[in-house]
Amino acid sequence: MPSRGRPRSAETDLRILTAVRALLRSGGPGAVTVEAVAEASGVAKTTIYRRYADRQEVLRAVLEAAIGDPGEPPDADPREKIRWALNQTWQQMTEVLGPGGLAAIIGDSDHRFTELFRSVLVPYADALVALIRADVAAGKLRPDLDADAAVSLIVGAYLGELIRRGTVDADFAERCIHLMWIAMTAGQD
Repeated sequence: MPSRGRPRSAETDLRILTAVRALLRSGGPGAVTVEAVAEASGVAKTTIYRRYADRQEVLRAVLEAAIGDPGEPPDADPREKIRWALNQTWQQMTEVLGPGGLAAIIGDSDHRFTELFRSVLVPYADALVALIRADVAAGKLRPDLDADAAVSLIVGAYLGELIRRGTVDADFAERCIHLMWIAMTAGQD
């Protein structure tokens, strides 16, 4: 049976998601309303509602599109994998959430959004934990390394620097990698 109406425009979808992302980054999830998305994207509210049932669905779509699957880490030594994980994680906080989204999550000002972000992030965090556990099992990292804590440190390092300084300099990742590497390999022969 042929579909009715015009086919969905990829350009319209992109305009909507770009607007949602910009609103989220600058003002947090509270700034993302269908009215604000329509104004920022130049797309009619009716068109947005044809694609998304409500604001939560629009937010989920933008998070899933931006975060997506973590992909395969580089086939490299554990230190390079840590660098890859830092870059991936910090990119999500900088480019996807931005100051507005981070503030909403840290303050839990929109509990539904916080839970939504966590649910979208779960596959990524699980993949990082699995990577670290595999390197522990292969004897590349210390045998008593807590993979869950290591992933939290990766996330927390960015947030800590942002809170302390208001920005995260490019060289901060290398400094973190150096410290994490020492902690993750300490006591190995």
